[in-house]
Amino acid sequence: MTTGGGTAYATMDELAEAFGLDTAQVAALSRYADLMLAWRRGNVTALHTRKEIVSTLFGDALALLDVPQLRERVGAGWLDLGAGAGVPGIPLAVALPAAELTLLDAAVKKCAFLEAAVEAAGLAARATAVCARSEHQAAAGQPGREAYGVVLARAVAPLPALVELAAPLLALGGVLLASKTGQAVRNERPDAVAVARLCGLAAGPVVALPRSPLDDAVCAVYLKVAATPKRFPRREGQAVRHPLAR
Repeated sequence: MTTGGGTAYATMDELAEAFGLDTAQVAALSRYADLMLAWRRGNVTALHTRKEIVSTLFGDALALLDVPQLRERVGAGWLDLGAGAGVPGIPLAVALPAAELTLLDAAVKKCAFLEAAVEAAGLAARATAVCARSEHQAAAGQPGREAYGVVLARAVAPLPALVELAAPLLALGGVLLASKTGQAVRNERPDAVAVARLCGLAAGPVVALPRSPLDDAVCAVYLKVAATPKRFPRREGQAVRHPLAR
């Protein structure tokens, strides 16, 4: 498996040049970065400088533009799972104006930030924050069940748990795009493949992210190939605490 990463972006201008962002997109991301730095109602990121946010968060998010499965589904409806500060969903939605994005997080304080971030980034017409656990959003009869063409996940959980949590959210033909290190994928992939078979997913490629500022950056792709079995989602927290592959 080839991995990528390590490209640094010191300024928003460097980021714009690297990813082909126009003036309006740069302004949207600048407002979003300003909001992160000014937010005082609970920590939404451990980063404290604009340079760190531009490179570590925005650069890593936009590196997913190199994943073909993302661009192929730009109009299919995206979900950022465990969205936290809104990365990678918000930067990607800014870069791809056809994207429609749901930012899902269970923490009330983070959801308050996400609502403000959607406004700051100029995404109010095509992005929304939902404050709920993924197990609730994906339950039978809920609006998120088998509803999304793309589920994005960054620093949320090990791959086996991500696969289980994403499966009932994905529409048939949709993809889970999990941002990971190559080492994490090598360690977690065997169990994730086993879980995928149980959940209606199939393991796809592991895509190197050479434009990420993070070393060893990859995206693990999983494709929804069958309807979600009725047993999923399991009760809240079970996917992490009691992985199916063990």
